[in-house]
Amino acid sequence: MNPLFLIPVVVIIAGIAFMIIMNKKHKAAKSEINLDSERTKYNQYKQELLAQDFSKLAQWMQGKRIDAFTSASVPQSTANKVQEFVTDGMKNIALSAMGLKLKRIETECFWALSGNDLHFFSTDTVGELEEHIVFDSFRLEKANLQYGGILKSQLGVYAKSSEEYLPKIHTITFDIDGSSLPLEIHDRLHYPVDPEDMLNLKKQLKTRAKNQVVGEKLVEILQDRFPNLKMS
Repeated sequence: MNPLFLIPVVVIIAGIAFMIIMNKKHKAAKSEINLDSERTKYNQYKQELLAQDFSKLAQWMQGKRIDAFTSASVPQSTANKVQEFVTDGMKNIALSAMGLKLKRIETECFWALSGNDLHFFSTDTVGELEEHIVFDSFRLEKANLQYGGILKSQLGVYAKSSEEYLPKIHTITFDIDGSSLPLEIHDRLHYPVDPEDMLNLKKQLKTRAKNQVVGEKLVEILQDRFPNLKMS
């Protein structure tokens, strides 16, 4: 038998063996993470992330305190809706003005809660600040909040077994002069895996937990300050 025919077989067997080993390591690393215990470290983790991975957010807030922060996204339906307002005779000046800022949806966005103001940040393709919109207490008192499940744009990208690591969202809908403007709040901060950490599962899971602990707190604090955002 030509030994060249054995190469694909060896590659397949090696791949299966590697997957089995990594799955075992993943389960072992996961068992060491207690999310309830991690949640007690919220203040510590928040300060660490603001000083390190999300230091730009602190700069964008220009000295204002940050009570909570997380990732955000603009639903496709929102982008389509505001574009209609922008192109259809400026029927709603306030929403159209925001629409000009919300038409980009493929780049990273963030929320930051400071006192009774909720700040929305969008970035450009290199991660620099593009737009900064502030929703004050007047807007928040008229808003409503709904749970939206797993972020729709992420479905189909990951295996079913990985869904627990996908962001879950709440949709906050603002009343802008009689028109609704829905935006998405993620329950965790976006976590791009460092290539150097690809095989360090324990570090990956620890970082994921930290980003979830910090991100999920925003909705809780927001609902405490604005009872109208609590869901029945």
